[in-house]
Amino acid sequence: MNIIIDFYASQSTSFPFGILGSSIKATLLFFVAMIVLGLIASGIEHLIINIMSMFLGPGFALIFSNYITFPGTILHELSHATVAFLTGAKVTEIKVFELSLTALGHVSYRNRGPKLQREIQDCLTACAPVITGTFAAGFLFDVVTNASLSTGMFVLCIYLLVCVIDHMTMSIPDIINYFKGIRGGALFVFTVNVIVFIALGVIN
Repeated sequence: MNIIIDFYASQSTSFPFGILGSSIKATLLFFVAMIVLGLIASGIEHLIINIMSMFLGPGFALIFSNYITFPGTILHELSHATVAFLTGAKVTEIKVFELSLTALGHVSYRNRGPKLQREIQDCLTACAPVITGTFAAGFLFDVVTNASLSTGMFVLCIYLLVCVIDHMTMSIPDIINYFKGIRGGALFVFTVNVIVFIALGVIN
């Protein structure tokens, strides 16, 4: 969170070109970050699975990653559903836990509104778990590194941190929807950034 605040505070808020330049930079960083953070989380997930496979066997490693870390699945699917709803899509089904060979959970939604709005729905709904996962993981990391915790609470926070990281990646369908709607998503994020930088300019 502090990194984000520091970034926005360091950007130019002069009108109009400073705000436009800062907004373009922030928008590009947002979309690059979604891919990079998703890849980092995926790398950590595979590292955990590989280490567990070495010591406890591949069967347990897959059970741990897919089912024991179910709080991460819940956050993942609720992130999809919340952003789909907030951007105007109709959420038709939410499953946060299912015994399936192809999915651990899923959210189904139906696009509504004009084409640009539907693109926003697809793009932001797809990357929602990366956004919420990043903030949740950052919060939990701050707690375990800065707070005085009992042993039980420390273990619980580490467990939840692993759960979040394990499920904050985008699936293949998510990635497809992310790029399918990236035009509308980029325009939306750019507009939000313009408003933020205008507000910062007024405050400063």
